[in-house]
Amino acid sequence: MAEFTIMSQKEAPQRPHKTGPLKQRMAEYEGYIKQLGARTAGCLTPGERETARGLALRVTRAGTRLGKDVTAWVADGNVYFTAK
Repeated sequence: MAEFTIMSQKEAPQRPHKTGPLKQRMAEYEGYIKQLGARTAGCLTPGERETARGLALRVTRAGTRLGKDVTAWVADGNVYFTAK
């Protein structure tokens, strides 16, 4: 079981900033959503060492950051998504 401790905010370490590669990946997925127009859908095909589930999660999180309602689903190993 995990051990829980309470401390002052000053005692807690600083929250790490997003690193360059992470920021780039976040911007990549936000860019996919920004490219969608009305009544269009996007399709992502997993690359080597990627899973459809991981791509779907990244695209929906990008939608949340952009304040868009993104719906993603997996079919035939690809990820399809729409944004409102």
